Amino acid sequence: MGFSIPDCFMIAFAAGLLFGLVYEALRIIRLILRFKAATFVCDIVFFALSAWAVCTISKSLGNYIRVYTILGFGAGVFAYIVTLGRLLNLAESAASVAWRKTIGRFVRFIGRNLKKMFGEIAQISRDKLSKTTKYITDKRKNAPKHLHSGRKIMYNKNISENNGENRHVIKAKITKSP
Repeated sequence: MGFSIPDCFMIAFAAGLLFGLVYEALRIIRLILRFKAATFVCDIVFFALSAWAVCTISKSLGNYIRVYTILGFGAGVFAYIVTLGRLLNLAESAASVAWRKTIGRFVRFIGRNLKKMFGEIAQISRDKLSKTTKYITDKRKNAPKHLHSGRKIMYNKNISENNGENRHVIKAKITKSP
């Protein structure tokens, strides 16, 4: 069944008007999220769905993608945006501001409580860490010292003094290996 050019244009125009609702749904998502990435994703989704809709309408109307079908669809979306879309945009903006204020209060409330909780955790951790560090430092100071110097020549005088023998004193130069 063949359709005339004005018929195809008007069918595509009506589809574009209906597709304005898809645009509104994606605009609401963009208003709520307010991220650049969300705006980008919503725009890509809208254009992909629009291309699919135009191709489907064109194929069903005459098995060809025609310029007047694309123009009719675009005109329908544009007509929706500049008429009903503007009215809905005002309502959506007011609702978005109210939503963000409510969510903002909730996020600030949770943020304050989390800040307080993490502050207490940090304080307890600092106290425990300082006690542990002091304990380890004390144990290290009281530990027996070994021949650990890279700058001096050291002698094992303790051995020679305990045994009373001076002939077995070992002279060693300590160096660190790379």
